[in-house]
Order: sequence, then C-alpha cells, then structure tokens
Amino acid sequence: MMYLLKLLARAATAAIISLIGFSAFALDYPDRPIHFIIPFPAGGPTDIIGRLVAMQLSEMFGQQFIVENRGGANGTIGTNVAAKARPDGYTLLLTASGPVASGLALYHDVPYDPVRDLTPITIVANSNIVLVARPDFPAESFQDFIHAAKTKPQGISAELNTIGSMHHLLTALLSLRTEAKFLTVPYKGSAPAILDLVGSHVDVGFESLPGVMAYIQSHQLRAYAVASDERLANLPNVPTLKELGLKEFVAESWFAVLAPAGTPKEIVEKLSTALAKVAQMPIIKEQFAAQGMAPDWKTPEETRRFLKSEVERWAAIVKETGAKME
Repeated sequence: MMYLLKLLARAATAAIISLIGFSAFALDYPDRPIHFIIPFPAGGPTDIIGRLVAMQLSEMFGQQFIVENRGGANGTIGTNVAAKARPDGYTLLLTASGPVASGLALYHDVPYDPVRDLTPITIVANSNIVLVARPDFPAESFQDFIHAAKTKPQGISAELNTIGSMHHLLTALLSLRTEAKFLTVPYKGSAPAILDLVGSHVDVGFESLPGVMAYIQSHQLRAYAVASDERLANLPNVPTLKELGLKEFVAESWFAVLAPAGTPKEIVEKLSTALAKVAQMPIIKEQFAAQGMAPDWKTPEETRRFLKSEVERWAAIVKETGAKME
C-alpha cells in the first residue's frame, strides 16, 4: 500500500512539474525564430498576407517569423509539414481554405486530419473574390463572356488556381448554374495562374482580390464581377454576381493561422492575443486595404466552429457540382 502511495505521489509531483514547465515555457515564448509555413508558392494572396503579418509579429515579439513557402499538392504538402511539426509554437501555418476546409471533399489520401492534427488560432484576414479575364479577351461584360462560353463549349479556358480552392468550386458552380462549359486549366497556386492570365495564356478565372488588384487598376486584367453582397468601394463599376442573378455567389476568401495539435494552450492564447492586436493596427488595415482585403480575428474556439461550417458548405457544393480533381 505504501509503495502504491509513493508511486501516486511521484506521478502527481511529475504532473505538477510538467504544468509549471509548460507555464514557464509559455511565459518565455518565443525565445527563438518561428517558422511561418505558407503552403503555396510565393507571390500569391496567402503569401502576401503571411509576409505582412509575419513582419508585425516579428516586431511585436522581438523574434523573427520566418516565412517558408512549401507549395505543392494543392497546399497539402506544406499543411502536412505544419501538422506533423513539434507542437511547441515554433512552427505555425498560415493557409487559405483549400487544404483545411473547401478542398477536403475533393482530395484523396490527405496525410493529415485538420481537426485531429491542427489547432486553430484565428482567422487573420479575408478578401473578396473577383472573376477576371485576360486583357485582350473580346467579351467586355459578364453577360458577353457567358454568351461566348455557351456558344463555344470548352472554347474558353478557365484557370483553377488550386484544386479544391473555393475559386475552383465557384468555377464549377458557375458552369452548373449558367450551363456554360469551360476548358479548365489547373495550377499549383494563384501566382502562376495570374501570370498566365496577364500573359493571355488562359482566358478567365476566379481570384482573390489581393493577387489581382494591381493588374485590374493598371488595365492588365478585366474584372467582370465580384462574389460579394454589395459592390466594392475600390471597384465601384464592377457588378456583383448577386445582382447579375446568381444570388448564391457570395463568398470571401479567408486565411487562417493554425498550429500543430498539442501546442500548449498558453502559447495558442498568446499568439491569438498578439494577432488580435495585429488586426487592429492602422498600418495593417492600410496595407490590407491597398491589396483589396481586410484584417480579421476570431477566438480559437470561434475559428474552430467557422472551419467546421466551411467544410460542410463546400462539401455540399462539391457534391452538387460533381467537381473533381482535374
């Protein structure tokens, strides 16, 4: 009996020491550089957001947040690296929806489970989605574009910046609702897709505004419509898809920060609090607005619920449209 009591006492002491250690660890966090994984190529919207946020966090914590672009396999390679990293707060993930929500109903053999392997910290930004066309595309309006696509099935090419992104699924839904058939061209990220649009190698595509805003303003891309509730202040002459009769086409790109599952709660809360401050910074609001997006913040629990609702929404669209890995 005495031996058992001693074992229980030792276990309790170890647990207390472990808790004290975690608290002290969180108190000192971070004491070295943090790796900020972006699971898409450099130059796209996720990369733009990641670098702006990383810069502010570096200044706030006095430690460098090193941005690592780990593109490939529609964002699942970089996401898997983050999911399998040591849960000590020194590897974080900043991702768009595809690898953790909208693409899950499409991807096969994903080597991670976002619910099991990742801990939500916050939604850090959102941006509007715009349908754009190459600068020399002959159709001048959305109606002209749809008419041309229906007249010449698969004669108009539509880029899919990432398989499983909401941009991909909006393209599939647009085809279903308008009965326009596109020749879809998959890419490994927004940056190469946008470059091909500007270079007239592909005709049209849905893109997040940060990646194409400068090209629209310089007339290197033509904006047909935005997937928002109301017209945008920075694109007042561009109609919404809703006003064009496609009422369900209201969607925003969002970008989330997550950590490996098992990351101490104190560290998650510390990062969440810091990112709440970043979202309120005038310089971040200004920089984000210039890119056609807005900072956002949710608690870790609110983020978890939001991700769950997004998984369900886009899974239903995948089922209805029959969208596939292309």
